[in-house]
Amino acid sequence: MFLNSNEQTVRAWPCAVRRHSQVVEPWTEHVKTSTTTPWKRMVEIRKATPIAAFEDEYDKLEAIVGEARWILDLVDNFDGRGSPRYSEETFERAVAFVKLQWQEYLRLNGDSMPLPEIQPGPRGSIDVFWDHPGLNLLVNIPADARRPAEFSGDNQGERRFDGTLDPAQPNRGLVSWLSA
Repeated sequence: MFLNSNEQTVRAWPCAVRRHSQVVEPWTEHVKTSTTTPWKRMVEIRKATPIAAFEDEYDKLEAIVGEARWILDLVDNFDGRGSPRYSEETFERAVAFVKLQWQEYLRLNGDSMPLPEIQPGPRGSIDVFWDHPGLNLLVNIPADARRPAEFSGDNQGERRFDGTLDPAQPNRGLVSWLSA
């Protein structure tokens, strides 16, 4: 018990007490084994999130990838402006980028990411485009694997951002933008 600022006697809340480098906790053994810190619990939930629970969404993502393969059938100068054909390598890097962001979104949010469109971009690049109520995001995967991907996002004019990213890495900022 202690006195508060009004000099009234108040019972102290149970808390961890440190004695000789040993923490004495007022919880029962059952509670100690079933509850951890909120951060550790969140990590455990994310690790335990079975990707199998999102098989239908992953199948939809695979369907989008399959439908976008028509891009590879385009020939040189298909648009009459000298555009090069789209390479399998560039397409696969775009697909790997989308799948990597999908997995990161699932890991961070425990839910399936909104699905993008995969479209032909300029000069042999591939565009990955999310157009959803309240936001849109365009990521351009360049034909040259040594160059970074460029992105541009907008949420109905309130906030606009653009920049570059490594398409071979999960991008927490991009994933956060998609979860907003």
